[in-house]
Amino acid sequence: MKWLLALAAILTAGMASAFEAGTLGSDYRDTGYVQGCTDTGELPGCTIITGGSQFVVAADGPSDAAALEQLRALPKLAWVAFRGDILNVYDSYADLALAFIAPAPEVDPYADLVQAVQGRWASTDDPLASLVVDGMIWTDFYDGQEVARSVISFSDSCSDGPIGERMLELFSIGSADPVSLCYAVEGVDADRMELTYTARGNTLVFGRPD
Repeated sequence: MKWLLALAAILTAGMASAFEAGTLGSDYRDTGYVQGCTDTGELPGCTIITGGSQFVVAADGPSDAAALEQLRALPKLAWVAFRGDILNVYDSYADLALAFIAPAPEVDPYADLVQAVQGRWASTDDPLASLVVDGMIWTDFYDGQEVARSVISFSDSCSDGPIGERMLELFSIGSADPVSLCYAVEGVDADRMELTYTARGNTLVFGRPD
């Protein structure tokens, strides 16, 4: 509770935008999860993820300075409402000039799943197959080598049609042809995750590695 109050205090200070919405690009607003910030690598800045899409707020971009500072102060997986202008759209992410960020007015209905899937998992069928969930990024490994990275989206449906109470869709990162995989979440607890791959109907079971 204390960190929520601190979060609200951080975000409600200095909400005025340095630019008028729609003047730099396409006006966009949504709710999403903070993935984190970095000062190194190819894309220095902060990332917000929602609906399987990554929005990158560049450290040296035209974002409102106060809004960017507020974003930098947030912990990974803070659930926020945000608004900005989309500057460019690429295969795996979009550039966003951030104008506004605040605590999301409603709780994410899939917040429990987002928290439950975090960390390292290993296949119960193939000991060489494992994965790591870090925030909203899912990374597959085989025999210790990274084989694929994806953005996570939880909802009640997948983009190719399957509908269920709790669905997980993975959107590939860095693939020449955009690919998404759809799973029905059968259950996730501290030690076990069961997902049914809707394209084939087979259930995948993962546990925590020793």
